[in-house]
Amino acid sequence: MAAKRVDCFFLDVEDRPGVVAQLARQLRDAKINLKGLWGWGAGEGKARIVCVPQNNKKFMEGARRLGLMTTQGVAFYVSGADKVGALCNVLDSLGQAGVNIKVVDAMGFSGRFGAYIWVDPTSVESAGRVLKA
Repeated sequence: MAAKRVDCFFLDVEDRPGVVAQLARQLRDAKINLKGLWGWGAGEGKARIVCVPQNNKKFMEGARRLGLMTTQGVAFYVSGADKVGALCNVLDSLGQAGVNIKVVDAMGFSGRFGAYIWVDPTSVESAGRVLKA
């Protein structure tokens, strides 16, 4: 299993149809490739989009040109062979180290799995040590 620390960028947007599609088109037109993209409603007409870019510098420059207000954060990307319970050891290790996991997004494809894990900002260094990332 491999793990690495990745930068991610959060955008707070209106919760309305087409917002994620519009952002995806803007990034495409700016030739900004993403490794990950998530979006969800946060209530009261607000939504949050998270981007993990292929190239942080290009993303930040493009976001600035496009007038996008972003907040930078850290996530961990864990990947390995897709087998039953593959993520359990990682989650158990983080829990035993007292790391509070905020979000896990995991999926498997063609015999491999990948997971993005966000932890409490005060636990980033601890998580990095546990994951060797």
